[in-house]
Amino acid sequence: MIKLKDILLEIGDGSAKSFAFKKITGDSAEDYKGNDITELIYKFTTDKKTIYMVSIDVDTWTGGSDGPGIQAEINFGAQTPGGGHSLDDTNMGEQYQVMSTIKDIVFEFIEEWQDHWYIHSIEVSPIKSEDGGDDDVMDAVDTRRGKLYLAYIRKQLPKLDKPYTVRVFNDYFLIQPQFENPYDQA
Repeated sequence: MIKLKDILLEIGDGSAKSFAFKKITGDSAEDYKGNDITELIYKFTTDKKTIYMVSIDVDTWTGGSDGPGIQAEINFGAQTPGGGHSLDDTNMGEQYQVMSTIKDIVFEFIEEWQDHWYIHSIEVSPIKSEDGGDDDVMDAVDTRRGKLYLAYIRKQLPKLDKPYTVRVFNDYFLIQPQFENPYDQA
């Protein structure tokens, strides 16, 4: 039986054990030339045999006064019986391990890419797929899912090598650096 204290500890410190994951496609930060969109795809399987795919879409950032860099968007979902992927609730009692694994994937991405590119922002949307019902919610960050993601993100960001913060918008979060662009040529 799961106790409330255990849940709060898992959200607070991310102590849930991650699943093993593998990058299955996408450029490395060193190979990325900054002139096109690249999609990094990671895959992991839970103890209950649910297969998750995590996609990190990377694009060149040229706007703003803080110089060139990249922006990214994180999407993840479970594989459906037909071979597609769903963003609906699929945790099957493994949500904290799933969140921990996704955090590990995102942190691996940040730690690798920030050494080659200034990461202007990473967008995370706490919505379900179209058939899940949350697409119609204008303030998705105010949903139960959104509040859980935000609490988790805020607790985990200080564990990165460099300082990042999270900004909250109606239907997404932006993870952004709290340091100047070291690659800015201006």
